[in-house]
Amino acid sequence: MDESQSIEQLAEVLRMLANPVRLRMLALIAVKPRYAYELAKLLGLSYPLVHLHLTALEKAGFVEGDYVSGPRTRKVYRLRDFQLVISRELLRKLGEKLEGG
Repeated sequence: MDESQSIEQLAEVLRMLANPVRLRMLALIAVKPRYAYELAKLLGLSYPLVHLHLTALEKAGFVEGDYVSGPRTRKVYRLRDFQLVISRELLRKLGEKLEGG
């Protein structure tokens, strides 16, 4: 994340990652690509809830989904390459931006 990111964007990313269910999903997807149904089964959650979280993670850029054809078309989710660094320098620059500098 570079210094041009706003406080609101940073807060949105942190909010996305503050959810334990989403973190568990990201951890499982980091091991290997997963289907929503597979994640629901592993986590003991309903498919609609898992789908809701996956949609949010995909929109935020943490995962990407690709459709796989077979007996029925399903979407497999992969972890996108990302790095999140919140440094003192980033916070200082955001603070200066708030001061009008």
